[in-house]
Amino acid sequence: MARSDMLRREIAGLEDKKAGYARVIAAQEKVAAAAREAARKKREQAGRSKSASTVRTALAAAEREDKKVAAAEGKIAKARKDSAAVDKTLASKTTSLRTAEETERKNAEGARRRNAARLRTEELNHARAVAKASVPSTSIRFIEVAPPRPEPLRVLYLTANPDATETTMTNSDGSVIQQGVWLRVDQEVRQVKQGLRGTKYRDLVIVEHAPAATFTDLVEGLNDHRPHIVHFSGHADTLGVWMENEAGDIAGQDIDFGLLARLLGATDEPPRLVVLNACESIAGADELLQTVPVVIGMSDTIDDTAAIVFARSFYAALASAQSVASAVEQAKVQMLAASLIDPEQIDDSELPVLRARDDVDPRALILVTPPESLS
Repeated sequence: MARSDMLRREIAGLEDKKAGYARVIAAQEKVAAAAREAARKKREQAGRSKSASTVRTALAAAEREDKKVAAAEGKIAKARKDSAAVDKTLASKTTSLRTAEETERKNAEGARRRNAARLRTEELNHARAVAKASVPSTSIRFIEVAPPRPEPLRVLYLTANPDATETTMTNSDGSVIQQGVWLRVDQEVRQVKQGLRGTKYRDLVIVEHAPAATFTDLVEGLNDHRPHIVHFSGHADTLGVWMENEAGDIAGQDIDFGLLARLLGATDEPPRLVVLNACESIAGADELLQTVPVVIGMSDTIDDTAAIVFARSFYAALASAQSVASAVEQAKVQMLAASLIDPEQIDDSELPVLRARDDVDPRALILVTPPESLS
């Protein structure tokens, strides 16, 4: 049962209970009114009578009616107190219901967006699988892992958000909902740079950001910056990543993992690590590991906020001279902590996956070498 349904049931029970208290109050007020009237008449009777016996009997009857009034007023006071307590609980439950309904609405919208994205991905996967089957395979250069040199860690940070469309839906109550496939990739880069500024060896990490990245930007980035890490943040699926179209059109360009691996090997200084902060991107690990020694990707659809937490935490750990394996684990712990703090945040902490070639131990792979360790 959804939390909102449970709360509605509890609210209905409280409202029934409040109605019961109202009925008790109404009934006891009638009892008290009748007893007051009876006591008044008995006292009038005692005042008119000349018989001492009649006076005593009338006054005794009036006292009995007074006790009925007191008992009824006591029941009324208790019912009003209990009703006030129910009102307080109702207010709290009503607030909780509004929160639960909003959370469920957001979760439903998120599920609809993810389902729409998944359907689109399945269609693209089928189309690209058919296209890929008709293209002969090409050999990919296998790169040996070179020992790290005493130089700053260079990161080529590619971000892309093609096909960022927006649809507007109007509900029957007149409210408007806007839906789209936007990604906060600029915020992610900003958070990464902020995280690096707080690390001990921040001067040993250089981030070259390529926004709205195209395939050509990746080629030029490899040539110009000779990055140790190639990072991609954006959309992906089980066949490849989605980069911006060279012509600047809304529709993106789908880069399959085989082509990406071949490009990464077509350089004299290939990267040591590829990070794909995008949905279902770990599916490309087998092809990419033919070229690069270590790949990090996501095993399923990842929430935008979780992707930002992962990136910031991962690079902050790397810049603190932690191994690649430890940096991934620290990022996963930070993602879990963020989901515990914010109840509306989905726990995506198990989505980042680290894959390495058999000859590489990610626990011993440290990409930032502190100056004191070189002396």
